[in-house]
Amino acid sequence: MIRSMTGYSSGEVAFGTRRLAIEIRTVNTRFLDVSVKMPRTFLTLENEIKKLVAAHISRGKVEVTIQYAGQKNNGDSIQFDVPQARQICEQLRSLKTEVGLAGDVDVATLALFKDYFVREGDELLDSEQLWQTLQPCLEQVLCSLKAMQAAEGAAMAADLNARLEDIAGRVAAITARAATSCAERLQALRERVKSLCDGIAVDEQRMLQEIALLADRSDITEELVRIKSHLTQFRTWLASTEAVGKRLDFLVQELYREVNTMGSKAADAEISAQVIAIKNELEKIREQVQNVM
Repeated sequence: MIRSMTGYSSGEVAFGTRRLAIEIRTVNTRFLDVSVKMPRTFLTLENEIKKLVAAHISRGKVEVTIQYAGQKNNGDSIQFDVPQARQICEQLRSLKTEVGLAGDVDVATLALFKDYFVREGDELLDSEQLWQTLQPCLEQVLCSLKAMQAAEGAAMAADLNARLEDIAGRVAAITARAATSCAERLQALRERVKSLCDGIAVDEQRMLQEIALLADRSDITEELVRIKSHLTQFRTWLASTEAVGKRLDFLVQELYREVNTMGSKAADAEISAQVIAIKNELEKIREQVQNVM
């Protein structure tokens, strides 16, 4: 069954003295686009997070947010990278000399750059320990997200199937009308030619050839066959568990093309009315398909 590209899920897991909160939001887009917002601690895990998301989601814009919740660890878990702090001081003093700034580099100045040499609390954990805590929770959130996308996909599939049934009914009506319409048009052409050539000798064989050519140009049998084939393929892909959004979008474009051609060739009021109704349904289908993974 198809899945929607739109979804939301969240989850939490104990992480030391705090809790780790994960949120995932997805919206539709042509390709897979994963962005991750998280504490500095998890930056080394960004690629692993994106790989795990890509294993579950094949298409859409995915926003992953990871946050700490609860009370921080005690202050005695703070560590200073003294060599890094010393290097920052030296670079600041060098910059001061180069541009001729007043004042000196003191503790207050250095504190502005604390993110570069101060590590505290959970930041002291190694990457492997972080991933062992994060991965199961992220897997659970992704599974919950997929369940939501599947539920919305089922609703979309029901709506799309109903619209396909409506189109199929209209195509059947056009098929029935096409045979009558063609015969009526041929008779009208014969009468028109006789009226215009009243009193003038006409080559009957040549007239029949020209009428046959005109009839062939207005024949919509091929378009009807292809439309029926596209509808069958559409239903098959709707039941697929694969990511078929792009294929469904392609089929909608092909259906549009065939229906437009059929409308321009038929030159029949009843068929034209059915064509307009079909195009209206195809537009609604196209809007839905844009959100199919």
